[in-house]
Amino acid sequence: MKVVLIDVGTNAVRYLLARKEKEQWTDEETGGFITGLGSQRDPDGNLSKRAMVATQQAVSYLLQQLRKKEPSRIMVMATEAVRSAKNGAEFVEMLTKAVGLPIRVLSGEEEAYLSFLGATSGLRMGFRGDSLFAVADVGGGSTEISFGRQGAPSQFLTFPVGSRVLTEKFLLSDPPEVVEKEKAIAYAQETLQAASPDLHRSEILVLAGGTACNLATLRLNLTRFEPQRIHGLPVRRETVDYWLNLLSSVPAEERKQVKGLEVGREKVILGGLILLKVVMDLAGKETALISARSVLHGALLSFF
Repeated sequence: MKVVLIDVGTNAVRYLLARKEKEQWTDEETGGFITGLGSQRDPDGNLSKRAMVATQQAVSYLLQQLRKKEPSRIMVMATEAVRSAKNGAEFVEMLTKAVGLPIRVLSGEEEAYLSFLGATSGLRMGFRGDSLFAVADVGGGSTEISFGRQGAPSQFLTFPVGSRVLTEKFLLSDPPEVVEKEKAIAYAQETLQAASPDLHRSEILVLAGGTACNLATLRLNLTRFEPQRIHGLPVRRETVDYWLNLLSSVPAEERKQVKGLEVGREKVILGGLILLKVVMDLAGKETALISARSVLHGALLSFF
């Protein structure tokens, strides 16, 4: 049995092609495109026509290619950018007509639940069965923070701040000025403060999402995303600070030349790193684990 899952996010469209044999799921292929669906909304909160078209074209192209693999089932999900946009329903209708499939718009709680389930799956590091996990999934338009035992999430929080939100709200200079970074950090701390007590109580902090995975790629000096090497990678708070300071010292065009930085992420990576930094600070953790899995794997385990 083969299935395809697609996640239409605020910053990127991601896909997972998985195969099930003997009750065991195996990743056959993962990938995606940065389309910036949630970028440059108008004052009324509408998604831009350009971003809607670019995202629809990306999903259509991926499905055209993935259908050649003859999956038995296909699922398309959308998250924060679509659920919070004033014209989100219009985009869902547009995408449904283009790809001939229903689009499941996840609630914030559903997204946090699936993120936890996916992010903690496949972590084999000798944890106690009752270890308390916290998973922070930093997206483009929102950050989901969830808590529970491995594979058994029990508490879910969602916050309307992500890498693109911070970038477009505060990091307006290129490269950003010190005061802009300070304001972005203060805003992230204030927004995520409600999660601080539970983050402190957690024993294991897991960081998920595009920024976290790209941080791992940079940390390992890789040229491309290699999930088998990234999943479960420990990362220290000083590593987050190092890359935030380094990348914020040069303009976006120069960031493009940094080995391992995902194409299209050069403008929003700083906002994402600020959020990772703030999460680790609020948790009081010097070390966190990077997860190469998130909502897609959570949906795979929940719905198939």
